[in-house]
Amino acid sequence: MHRPLLSVENLTIEIDGAGVVDGVSFAVRPGEVLALVGESGCGKSLTSHALLGLLPDVARLTSGRVLLGDTDLAALPERALRKARGKDVSIIFQEPSASLDPLTTVGSQIAEALRQHEKVSRGEAMARARAMLDAVGIPDPDRRLHQYPFELSGGMCQRVMIAVALICGPRVLVADEPTTALDVTIQAQILDLMKRLVAERGTSIVLITHDMGVVADIADHVAVMYAGRIAEIAPVDDLFARPAHPYTALLLASVPRLDVAPKAELATIDGTVPSPQEFGAGCRFAGRCPLVSDRCRTEQPPLFEERPGHRTACWHRERVGEITRAAA
Repeated sequence: MHRPLLSVENLTIEIDGAGVVDGVSFAVRPGEVLALVGESGCGKSLTSHALLGLLPDVARLTSGRVLLGDTDLAALPERALRKARGKDVSIIFQEPSASLDPLTTVGSQIAEALRQHEKVSRGEAMARARAMLDAVGIPDPDRRLHQYPFELSGGMCQRVMIAVALICGPRVLVADEPTTALDVTIQAQILDLMKRLVAERGTSIVLITHDMGVVADIADHVAVMYAGRIAEIAPVDDLFARPAHPYTALLLASVPRLDVAPKAELATIDGTVPSPQEFGAGCRFAGRCPLVSDRCRTEQPPLFEERPGHRTACWHRERVGEITRAAA
């Protein structure tokens, strides 16, 4: 088995002294898609931005390593990190309209991303930008090259963002909710494009999402986050078939399915996600968990090895099947 290309070890991020991301660890191998999933506010986007040193000013990385091969990106000075960012590891942001410069043509923005890392002429950079537009499936790339973002649809702008992220051939691509603002047809096209990148280029992808349908379609492994911690991490098929954490089981039960009666009530997760100021000493899901015990409220569970490659942070993991059966 290949050694991990990207390894995140014990990543901890604080905002105003509160640990909003707490001891997150995962690994991605070459040509693999790891989905990082969870509700809004669970820390998955902060985690993804920390991989590239793009945390907002209010957030501080207090511990942990981000290993790309043998290089710890978290320990690099800003100048060296800027060289790695885009060339070795790149990111697709959630909102292309907010990430693209409205006053610069699409071709110039892609070419500029290339020229930041390679000494090429403007003509060669534009030629490679045109080829990249073609590679990400944008029709009539010669015309699109000279258009501005406002002249393109949301789906096309997202493809331009992917072209910007890929122009230098990074080994790892971080995709932060890349299909959230798109209709389902365009979502499917973007996901197909990402699958092709993995198959043809061997690109490793860290996919940030809350959409379990997207996870089932594209991911090889899944890390489920809740309130800043990893609740469960497993191969995608195993996680969907046999979730081993109550939060994962309830999350899967709340996904609409075609094999249930029309207008049947969806399963819900009672309560709300605690704020960082409300985090206790025990399991952060304790306040919403149907299996909760006194131990859950006072002791933080470690990530137990449930099965090979499948780990879960739950004291009552042997009872999680009760939730799955009740929801069936």
